[in-house]
This record gives sequence, C-alpha cells and structure tokens, in this order.
Amino acid sequence: MALTTHHLNLDPKQVTIAALGLLDRQLTLGGLPARYSELAFTGGLGDVINVNRESRGIPVQSSGISEPIWNPVKGDKAKFAATTDRPLPTTDRLAPMGFVNESRFPVQLTTLAQNSTSLSMEQVAFDLKQFGTQILSKLTRGFAEYFDDTTASFIKANITRSGLSAAQKKVVGGDVEVTIPIADGTAENMKRRALGLRTALVDARMAMSRANVPTSERYLIAGPEVEAILLKDPEFVAVDYSGDTSALRRAVVGRIYGFDIVIHNSFDLEMYLFHKSAMILVSACPAIPMGAVNGSIQNINGIATRMLIDYDYGKKADTIGLDTMYGLSTVKEDPDYAVRGVGIGESFVRGLKISITEVPPSKLAQNDVTLAA
Repeated sequence: MALTTHHLNLDPKQVTIAALGLLDRQLTLGGLPARYSELAFTGGLGDVINVNRESRGIPVQSSGISEPIWNPVKGDKAKFAATTDRPLPTTDRLAPMGFVNESRFPVQLTTLAQNSTSLSMEQVAFDLKQFGTQILSKLTRGFAEYFDDTTASFIKANITRSGLSAAQKKVVGGDVEVTIPIADGTAENMKRRALGLRTALVDARMAMSRANVPTSERYLIAGPEVEAILLKDPEFVAVDYSGDTSALRRAVVGRIYGFDIVIHNSFDLEMYLFHKSAMILVSACPAIPMGAVNGSIQNINGIATRMLIDYDYGKKADTIGLDTMYGLSTVKEDPDYAVRGVGIGESFVRGLKISITEVPPSKLAQNDVTLAA
C-alpha cells in the first residue's frame, strides 16, 4: 500500500521562515525597537540575557608639523630648503590607542508569547487550499497585533526622562509639557493648536540633540487625536503624497522636524519621541520538545520563533502553533557617559514624553510650552 502524504506538503523550516517574514511585514509599533535574538538558548522564562551596548567613537588625535623647516641658504629668503634638509620628528606620531568598549546590560525574558490553531481532518481534506493565506497569515497577524499592543504599553510606561536629576535635565533637557486651546473648529484655533505641538516638538528635538541622540531613525509616536491636529496644520506635509508605500504600510503618516510620525490607537493626547536604539526586543526559543511530531526554530531580522506541528489522535486534528520567549527593555547609557561635564551614567536619554493639556482659549498663557520639572 502506498503511503499517503499531506496535501499541504509542509516543510516546518520553510513555514517558520515564511511566518517570520509575514510577521516582520505586519508589525507597526512592534517593528520599531532594536532586536536581539538567540536560537541556541537553554534557559527559560525569568532568565536574563546580557546584550551588548554599542560603543561610542574612538578618539582621534591631530598632529601638526614637528619642527619648522629653516632655510640653510643665508641671505636668500625666497629659496626653500631641499627635502633632504627636513629635520627628523622629535615626538611620536602614533595614533591614540582606542578600545572598542561595548558594555553589557541585562534584559529579562518576561513573557512566553504563543498561539496555535487546530485543523480538523475535514478542514484539511476539503476546505484548506492555501496554507499561507488561510492559516499562516492568521497566526502571524495575531502575533503582530500582540507585539504592537505590548510595545505601546511599554512605550507609555518607559519612554520618559522623569528619572533624570535636576542637574542632568539642565544639560540634556527633560520631558516637555505643552498647553493648547480646546478645539472649536475655527481656522485660527486649528493654527494655534498645531503651533503649540510644533513648538513642543522643537523643544523635544533640542533635548534629544543635546543628549547626542542620532538624528536618523527618530520616531514620534502618537494617537489619532494628535494626528488630526497635525493633519489640519497647513504647514504639515504628509508622507502619503510622496508615494512611500513602505512608510504607509508601517503606519508612518508623515515627517516633522526629522521625526517619522507613527500613529497607533493605543495612545491618547500625548506624544512619545525616541530613537530606534532607545528600546530593544530580546527574544529566544526553547528547544523543540521530544513529543512534537515536527518543528523548527528560526530567526529572521532579530525575531526568534519556534513552530511546532503536532497531532491530536482523539480529535483527529493537526495542531500548528508559534511561540517565542521575549523581553522588552529601554537602552540606557554607559556608566561613564557625561554631557558638558555632567555625569549621565546609566540613565535613559534616548527618548522623552510630551504631555499635552487642553484648556479654554481664554486661559491660555502666552508662553504655553514648558519643560517638565
């Protein structure tokens, strides 16, 4: 008797790679943090993975001439010395000896994220024709929504400079507070609301630049209310006019003052600004269990995911699931980091929060943007 084969013909390795590719394309907020993953991980939930923090630049030494060339021909100031008459250097010209010092910081694996689906023999035989679109995309869509919501909660709780001391805030700036008039639908009101936000963004940009945060890959995360204020601003240029489909797919609706604007429904009237390196998503996978029918562990773009394929004899159904262990963390500076002579140390300065308060126009002060104490 000939052996029967599954008509979907699944290769766990290829399916897992495809799943991670789909997940990466479906992420919005979850795609913003830097990523680090380990495939050969032998621990479990609650364990800590040490991640390298990128080293800063190695100092450069500038060297001028070691000694001036004197004209050996007396009485002739216009005649230069021959090359062989140049004196030997009197000091070393060695470059300074730098060192790539990548300090490490711990990230705890706090969560086991997982989903699965059961496929009955009737579904497999009669209903399922395209595994990718009918099954795999639904599993990865659930993961994308989960990581987006989880990242949103993490941003709200951790993207802030409230932990800085008064001396540190004086040199690099703190969180920003802005007061804008309550909307009344008039053109002048819309301009004043947008002006308040733009003024706050300029202060936030200055605070990030003073902390030497890179100018590329900066993000502004906000909710639909902030998006509406910006889109009504005649000076705002939306990215959807530029034809950048990649940006639109990732919910980037525009750029302002060097920040890519990402809108997510988890946020209210508030803004969070940070560099891509401000957060890191660390993921790891446990080994494939001995009882699984089949499985695969893969890593695509810094996300480690395990796929398990099993069979339920009682229900006569296939079971397919994805899982990963992960932890989110902010990235603080090196212990010896300082700005303008003030020690920053292991503090978070790669992002900040802008708090927005609405008041009646009559109560709006002239100077309505302040730095948070």
